[in-house]
Amino acid sequence: MSAEDFDLITVHTEPAGDTMIVHVSGELDLSTASVAEAELGQAVGSGAPAVIVDLDRVSFLGSTGLRVLLMARDRANDSGVDLRLVGEQRAVLRPLQVSGLMPAFRMHATVPEAIAALEG
Repeated sequence: MSAEDFDLITVHTEPAGDTMIVHVSGELDLSTASVAEAELGQAVGSGAPAVIVDLDRVSFLGSTGLRVLLMARDRANDSGVDLRLVGEQRAVLRPLQVSGLMPAFRMHATVPEAIAALEG
């Protein structure tokens, strides 16, 4: 991955109580997938009972990005971690809908909505 690729995506994680929130901004595709994959892997493996993936600032979600999300979901399921996705913009929803993967994830419009669902 070149330094230029790092400019295409920003990923950072923050705790919210016992939940980890992974914020993803930019393009999630072949050239940036490894950055998101590493951060999601750490969050799911952190011991937190839940991980929220905030995709609200994702401008492009390619097929490799979808694979990264599926791998995170599978790892979360294997570890007993409740994984939630946040995002309601077309750049995120359309690829999930077209690929038929929407039912594979618990989706929420906002991070507070996802947190409330986990608490309720």
